[in-house]
Amino acid sequence: MKPENGTPSSGFAIRRADEGDLCHVEALLIALLRDQAELDPALRLRSGVEGEMRRRVQAMLANRDLAVFLGFGAEPKTQRVAAGLCTVRIDLAPPILEERRRGEISELYVQEAARRRGLGRGLARTALAHARELGVRRLEVRVSTHNREGQAFWRALGFRDFMDVLDLRL
Repeated sequence: MKPENGTPSSGFAIRRADEGDLCHVEALLIALLRDQAELDPALRLRSGVEGEMRRRVQAMLANRDLAVFLGFGAEPKTQRVAAGLCTVRIDLAPPILEERRRGEISELYVQEAARRRGLGRGLARTALAHARELGVRRLEVRVSTHNREGQAFWRALGFRDFMDVLDLRL
């Protein structure tokens, strides 16, 4: 397995996912959503969504404006199962704005056993480099206000407050 953007010093190889990685991406997204549901029940998965999730992941992997990056252990025994993922989407801004393209990191997840070893940072930096290569000058990320660890992670990478998203539960 040749990493797309190198192997971080943490011992993980990061590469862009392709259609052969469907199971890795699907499993990591389900794990992410289960973790998020613990922070906020509004993010809870419905039962029986496996087929729908598979179609969603297939569409993600086929979307040219969305990149999914996977992190694998660099040692042979850890190269078979992805330990983390990061997705970055590039959007066109409305034509009335000077900023023509913008990006959003919509998911970043690292399995608990691989946390605090640099994989999340490596995945995020890979997504940032990808966006820069495509001429994007600004990336957004949404982090639950209940996710203090996630808030601290993104702020440590230089992300700052931009816009509040408010909700009202009816």
